[in-house]
This record gives sequence, C-alpha cells and structure tokens, in this order.
Amino acid sequence: MRIITLLFLWLILFAASCDDSNTKSNGIIPTQEQLIEANKKKVGKESKLIDNFIKQSGWEMSTTETGIRYEVFYNTEGETASNGEIVSVDFSLYLLDGRKISDTQTSGPITFKVGEGDVVSGLHEAVTLLAEGDSARIILPSYLAYGLTGDQNRIPPNAALFYNLSLVNLD
Repeated sequence: MRIITLLFLWLILFAASCDDSNTKSNGIIPTQEQLIEANKKKVGKESKLIDNFIKQSGWEMSTTETGIRYEVFYNTEGETASNGEIVSVDFSLYLLDGRKISDTQTSGPITFKVGEGDVVSGLHEAVTLLAEGDSARIILPSYLAYGLTGDQNRIPPNAALFYNLSLVNLD
C-alpha cells in the first residue's frame, strides 16, 4: 500500500510538472493510464541506473519494498529505530555520478523525529533499517529524495542519491 501511495504522489507531481504548451497546442491530454505508464518507465529506467551503479561499485545491497537499496557495513545488532523516535545521524551525501553534495563532518550530526522530521522521506525509512551505532550505504531513488524538482540548488531534478549513513544516537 505504501508503494502505491508513493507512486501515486509521484505521479501527481509528474503530471503537475508537465509542460502545458504541448497539451494545449495539439489538444491531447494524457490519460491517467498513460501517465501511470510513463511513470513506470521512468522508475524502471532509474532502477536500472541504480543497479548499474551498485554493480560497478561491487556492493551487495538489499532492496526495500519502496525501492531503497541498502547495505549495512557496520552492524551493532541492536534494536532498530522506529517512527516517533528521535535520531541523530552522520552522513555524506553524493549524486550517483560521484559529486559530493554535503556531509555532516563540519556541521555535526543532524537530528530529527522519525516519520515527522524535516528530511527527505527516504531518509526516514532508511534510519528504520539501522540500530544505534550502525553504518550503511543507502541509495534513495529520486521519488524518495527530492523528486521532480530537485532542491533548487545542488541536487538536480530526478536525482537518485547515495548516502554513507551512520545512526549516531537513538532516543
């Protein structure tokens, strides 16, 4: 159900971002089925891009139902984070082309409430895969990151993101 909801929200964003000039000039308005099919193709293409990135990196990653790829490389075997808990995370954030976007080395860990904090939705899910002290490689598809618009600054539209992520504290 969560996947369907995410895909539906992404579809709405996709439809809203379409250039109206084409539909007005030729009088053709895409149907819901056409938009869903276009969305499936876009998600499939991005999934292949992510899978190629993982293969080239030589990693063995698991995939969640929503499409997050992850590999816990330092596992403390503790209790994982859950919605409503306050977490502090350290991370380095990259685009799949290798460009470093940001990290918390200089600013220190970021803290947010899982399920409610002001971070991309995929990061909320990603921290629920980790226990305090764990470190992981996380790849978020664009629809769980900054989506169609990017962040209007350093992250381009439709960009999948790679995190080196550590769960520093769990309250």
